[in-house]
Amino acid sequence: MTKKLVKTLLVALACVLIASNNVYASQSPQENAKKLIVQTAKKLGVDPYIALSIAKIESNFNSSVKSRAGAIGLYQLTPSTAQKLGVNPYIVSENIEGGLKYYQMLYKKYGTMELALAAYNAGPGNVAKYKGVPPFTATKNFISNIKKEYNTFKADKTTQNYVSDML
Repeated sequence: MTKKLVKTLLVALACVLIASNNVYASQSPQENAKKLIVQTAKKLGVDPYIALSIAKIESNFNSSVKSRAGAIGLYQLTPSTAQKLGVNPYIVSENIEGGLKYYQMLYKKYGTMELALAAYNAGPGNVAKYKGVPPFTATKNFISNIKKEYNTFKADKTTQNYVSDML
């Protein structure tokens, strides 16, 4: 065989191996993100429906989104929060893990989903300052929207199926 033919065959073989190892190759990036979110949530012991709801509201499952304030990815992690959590917010799996660990930490600290979400959105300092949900419209809307998405995901048969499939 010629060098060119060998090189072509090696490239083709590498492509086949990469494609066969990517179990989500035929799915949209958003569906891949949802499945990775559910897997990570289950691994960390976080309710998968709240995990999906936060990502839906924060980024609409768009891993390349960046806010004007500099928050990055699916869970809109700020660089300082990502650094404290030891994750790279530009790597999808790390952004998910960081976002869920952050929510989990806040939930353990405050004891309720509402206060954890308030702290996630407005910062723990504001929850402490106001001794509860801060009076910010954006934070109140964030909590309300998360709760709506949570109920929508819990009622959705497709979501229920892949949450239960990943047990």
